[in-house]
Amino acid sequence: MVHTLLLIGVLAFGSAQDVPVRKLSAEREVLRAVVAITTMPPGELDKIPVTKEIEHDSEVSRSELVMVVVMAPGCKANAQGECEAAADVVIYKPDGSVHSELKNISLKSHRGSAILRLASDDVTGVYKAVATVRDLQATRFSKTERLFGVK
Repeated sequence: MVHTLLLIGVLAFGSAQDVPVRKLSAEREVLRAVVAITTMPPGELDKIPVTKEIEHDSEVSRSELVMVVVMAPGCKANAQGECEAAADVVIYKPDGSVHSELKNISLKSHRGSAILRLASDDVTGVYKAVATVRDLQATRFSKTERLFGVK
């Protein structure tokens, strides 16, 4: 009787060793994305190797040329070695309203940038950049954000 109950228990519940644990493949693991604000001109940005992360400027002036840089170092490359990813960035004002939207920034080299246009009458304060990156080759996405001050 005890052996029958034990057998039923093992058959009903199995053991931890019987259940295979499926891990995500490397291409389906979390996509790491970084968004940064910089006052570095586009020509200077192009000189920096794409493997190096761009330094984030925590405060910018309304009178400066401001660039939004999105990096996706873990993007899965296609056969040509290019990253088939794009980013959408939304910039929020200090009051939470939308300042601007930058759509479909190409991350072909694992990094892409766009100009953020600040006007002299934009409010000063802490803004938020929210980037959504879509890695089309690996069918995954990532969302990241960064705060920066406008003076």
